[in-house]
Amino acid sequence: MKSAEDLCPATAPGQGGRPRHTARILSLQSLYQLDIQKLPPEADPGPALEPLVAEAGVSADTAAYALRLASGTWSNCAKYDRMIRSVSDHWEVGRMAVVDRNILRMALYELLEEPDVPVRVILDEAIEIGREFGSEETPQFINGVLDAIWKQHEACRIARPQTDPGGRSAGAAHEECGPAAAS
Repeated sequence: MKSAEDLCPATAPGQGGRPRHTARILSLQSLYQLDIQKLPPEADPGPALEPLVAEAGVSADTAAYALRLASGTWSNCAKYDRMIRSVSDHWEVGRMAVVDRNILRMALYELLEEPDVPVRVILDEAIEIGREFGSEETPQFINGVLDAIWKQHEACRIARPQTDPGGRSAGAAHEECGPAAAS
């Protein structure tokens, strides 16, 4: 996988950048490692994440968010896999590209567990990271799966009762504002 520094050279110390974007990339890299090693959900992503964080030279806040994201995503991957499976006709989660399924899991973690992050940001970031790390089809695949989950799963409405996918209050929702509008 590419390093966070390769993708985001502006995130080196003192250069500004997009710290949460970098945290998501670092989290994805650690999730990829956990996944290909077939580690159990109770495995600590810290050992996989530490060298990535050190190499990227990110702030303590960025490193903490990356760890929270990786830990929360990995410990709940079975729940997120069930959500993905329920909307993925003819696609077994285990046969999806490792990058794709971990981007989906990470986005679901943020949607359900990080209410301070706007829905639109989560969806846009998942699609962008898919574009950076996945195949040519990954952005559309990520968009389609997240759109279906958003529309079909009560967990999304419970976690975000007053928000449409565009990040506005429910009263301002319009049909064309779903995740599909992001592509």
